[in-house]
Amino acid sequence: MNPPPAVLPRPRHRPAGPWGLGAALVVAALSAGCVGWRHIAEEDLPAAWRAEVAGTLGRPAQGRFVSLGRMVVREGEPVSGRLEEMFFPGQFIRNRHADEIELLVGGDGACTARAWQGGKVAAELSLPGRINPRTGWVELDGLEVRNTNKFGNLMGTQSIRFGLGADGALYVRAHSYGAGLVLFIPAASSSVVWGRWEPAPR
Repeated sequence: MNPPPAVLPRPRHRPAGPWGLGAALVVAALSAGCVGWRHIAEEDLPAAWRAEVAGTLGRPAQGRFVSLGRMVVREGEPVSGRLEEMFFPGQFIRNRHADEIELLVGGDGACTARAWQGGKVAAELSLPGRINPRTGWVELDGLEVRNTNKFGNLMGTQSIRFGLGADGALYVRAHSYGAGLVLFIPAASSSVVWGRWEPAPR
């Protein structure tokens, strides 16, 4: 009697990193849909911002910051922007914004972000990160992006880097990928935006 055939274990797939997942989402929507591309480079920032983000940051990138700040999302003057959209993209509805965002960064770059609303913590996120030894920026990957509205659904990932300028403000660069259906049409997007937020009053 012949022994039963050996059953080989199924190969274990390592989860794709945030960049791989983002690229896969974008590629999936390229074939039949529309693609949005919006990248703001450092040279597109106001001169005062460029001076703050170009050098090496010397102070820990942590503290509490007013959630309503300024963002550069296209060429031209900065517009109003919410800090919770950098750390908690798609989690807050428009009429219930966070008041402040608190950031705690460990020596190894691990980051805890808390969104304060009405004196209470409304959302909390902890992610492993890294501190760039050359620039001092804190870098995080793998923030999930979910955007659901009447036009459709988009999902993707976002990576950010942030640090304190010499002026005491928080500067954040966000690079996001997304894909989904908009009006039943496959759509994909890739964007890089920058923002600046003031420390919260003590």
